[in-house]
Amino acid sequence: MTFSVLMVCTGNICRSPMAEGLLLDRLPETLKPVVSIRSAGTHGLYGNRAEPFAVEAAAAYGADISHHRARILDGGMVRAADLVLAMEKYHIDKINDLLFFRCKYALLLGTFAANRQNPEIEDPYGSPFGAYETCAGEIAACLPGLIDHIRRQVDMKAS
Repeated sequence: MTFSVLMVCTGNICRSPMAEGLLLDRLPETLKPVVSIRSAGTHGLYGNRAEPFAVEAAAAYGADISHHRARILDGGMVRAADLVLAMEKYHIDKINDLLFFRCKYALLLGTFAANRQNPEIEDPYGSPFGAYETCAGEIAACLPGLIDHIRRQVDMKAS
């Protein structure tokens, strides 16, 4: 039994690779054998590496995404996932467009951060390094709540 998480952003070269890498880095060892994490972009720049500033920002938070290659989101990826985490409401719309019915397990990643006003995580693409660093920090702030959610979902799926 594997619980599959799919991170989604626009190009799959900034936010979703950082989210994938940071979650993989922070996921407790007890969950790593039963949780798979992938990322894709609604307009994925297929085969491209993560933006250098994204690699640097993720590394500052302990994650190595230097080997990442962008993927284009498709309906099969969404259907194969147990949890789809988008960065913006726009991405949720694109996810839903790929399916016949609305994806009930697609959520905004920012909803998992305590005391966050806006559940959307802003795109740092084309901005100075500080924007990527801020973005990585916002993603990292979501992870404790997200990991608790994943743990509960894994327990429910196992029983």
